[in-house]
Amino acid sequence: MKIRNFAIATVFASLMGAAALHAESTVTDQDSLNGYSRMTYNHISLDGGEQAAVAVKGAGNSPLRVSVYDYKNNLIAYSNCRVEACVVRWVANWNADFYVTVENLGAYSTEYGFALRR
Repeated sequence: MKIRNFAIATVFASLMGAAALHAESTVTDQDSLNGYSRMTYNHISLDGGEQAAVAVKGAGNSPLRVSVYDYKNNLIAYSNCRVEACVVRWVANWNADFYVTVENLGAYSTEYGFALRR
């Protein structure tokens, strides 16, 4: 698991600068998903103009999709991945709540690491 955390931290460092590794507004999680299942991360509140990014890195044995939705269930952005990390970046156009889903698109269970930077 430490390798996956380091890989996600490296993705953020390259996207948002070295300060992303020490930011107080970074949320991380490690979990596993059964085949064809989904995990939802709720209550991501952003102010208008605020940027956010989500990175997900799986074990490589099953494809993953990370998706961002607004509070009205509108799809804002998504990315699919199998081996490399999925990274999604977005900017809130107004003060709003968002949620992120991580979906296992394959039949086999997989472990993954999740990180949100805002």
